[in-house]
Amino acid sequence: MNQAIRKETLFEHFAGRSTALQRTMIADWLQQPANQMQYVAWLDEWEHQNLQYLADEDAALRRLSNKIEVWEQQQHPLSTEAQQVPIRSMPISPRWLVAASVILCVLAGLYAGRQLLLYQTLETGFGETNQLTLPDGSTVTLNAHSTLRIPRFGFGNKTRAVYLTGEAAFSIKHTPSHQRFVVHTNRGVDVEVLGTEFDVYDRPAGTRVVLSRGAIQLNYTSSSKPVRRLRLKPGDAVSVDSLGQLTQSFTTQPEVSMAWRDHRFVFKSTSVREIADLLRDTYGLRVILKDPELANRTVTGSFQVNNADEFLQVVAELLEINYKQKDDTVTLFE
Repeated sequence: MNQAIRKETLFEHFAGRSTALQRTMIADWLQQPANQMQYVAWLDEWEHQNLQYLADEDAALRRLSNKIEVWEQQQHPLSTEAQQVPIRSMPISPRWLVAASVILCVLAGLYAGRQLLLYQTLETGFGETNQLTLPDGSTVTLNAHSTLRIPRFGFGNKTRAVYLTGEAAFSIKHTPSHQRFVVHTNRGVDVEVLGTEFDVYDRPAGTRVVLSRGAIQLNYTSSSKPVRRLRLKPGDAVSVDSLGQLTQSFTTQPEVSMAWRDHRFVFKSTSVREIADLLRDTYGLRVILKDPELANRTVTGSFQVNNADEFLQVVAELLEINYKQKDDTVTLFE
């Protein structure tokens, strides 16, 4: 059987008051993917109406980590002097360590499961770009090898916050309620806007934000300094390198930062080292330089290509060098 399940029935189930027959009907109803989404939506609604106790997972992990650290110190004393000081602590058996590992795995699984329920992840592969329309009418173009996490519930009403890894061009729609749109990155750079166009780059080499139209507020949080708040105007660009150093600059052609949407690359004294990073991030290629001095050679020019082969051919011609490719490894040489 696969009868329709009403919201009231599920609310009783969430409260622990469902019958055995109702639980069987719900399990059967959940076989349909569309019903699974409805189940999560109603569960979210019920939890907001009936606040639940949330375990302090961070505190539990800290306590567990401290116990393991004590055990490791007992097994590997720091010095001879430390050996003379008796340490009295709770004995930890191998069986307890196995149980601790299981607990860590369970907590990690619960966290991952909650993230999967609360957020939808959109991603692109190497060499692929994808344009998306968000529930609030804003558009996002994801560059290659990038991911964007957006809330499954309440987007445009409760929140307009997204999480980016990689690179994306945003065209944000202004809402009647003046609700801010926030882009979070992995390096502590957050972009807050009302309605505007901008590009966000967040790769291992660093993070960069370039504003094309409108205005944005950029918040940068680092471990060593208080939050920095910058108000950007069109043409402003802010970069944070892999060491956390922030620099601000200005460009008369901010649209160049989004040229990749048309598979166009614009180089202005761009080093071969930077091009190697671009090949890794965009096409998943590993670059080897036979001559280390090649890393500092630069390229200036603009060209449009559709794949990695075309990209390599053009760059080799501009640099007047040769290249050899085997699988995902490219070797550049004179």
